[in-house]
Amino acid sequence: MAEQFYPYTGATNPTAYEYWNECTDPDYLLEKLMWDIAPIDGKMVLDVGAGSGFQAVRYASKAFRIFAAEPDPRMLRQIYLRLAKEDVGNVSVLAVSAEEITLPTDSIDVAYARFAYFYGTDDCLPGLSEIQRVLKPGGHFFVIDNNPDRGQFGKLARQAHPEIYTPTYVDERTDFYREHGFERFEVDTLIRAPDRQVLGEILKLDFADNYRKVLCSIEGTELSYSLSVYHFKE
Repeated sequence: MAEQFYPYTGATNPTAYEYWNECTDPDYLLEKLMWDIAPIDGKMVLDVGAGSGFQAVRYASKAFRIFAAEPDPRMLRQIYLRLAKEDVGNVSVLAVSAEEITLPTDSIDVAYARFAYFYGTDDCLPGLSEIQRVLKPGGHFFVIDNNPDRGQFGKLARQAHPEIYTPTYVDERTDFYREHGFERFEVDTLIRAPDRQVLGEILKLDFADNYRKVLCSIEGTELSYSLSVYHFKE
């Protein structure tokens, strides 16, 4: 089966992607929501579309084992470089797509996908079926997406990418996920950079050559950022 992945700009700009991970949700409100619903302490966890492995390594101190599934060879290189530097022995890398997770049935307690593959259309149904296959009875799956209806970042993203963030973007995805057994939560958080240079680097990921214009529209080094979190329990 051919690998399928979205060519995210973090693959070619690992420095900016690292800033993004370090500066997004600095108060860990997303983690608090997810782990209050489904604690990962001592659990088997699957990170779908693991990117550079930033979250997988971060959560490794809690979980029994983290499986970092990532199909993009450029992102896999970042994961392997991170693991070579970090003192973690319970992160296993899976060079696979969401549609073909090489794990046994009923083997995962908690799975999550941050801005990866699961974009709320029928195209993601093969991957959803595969996640449901590997979840244990009573297991949990979280899909994290941008909310362009709320927060500075979402509204700027809608202005820059109206073909993606249409006026009905959130409603359509909410309807899709509810139809497939998910409930929706909202997390209102921040992107908080140490200085405006770093904030500009972060903005390059989503706004490319227009990042300077976007940066000029922001005061200081913070902007509000809202996430839609879709939760499924097996």
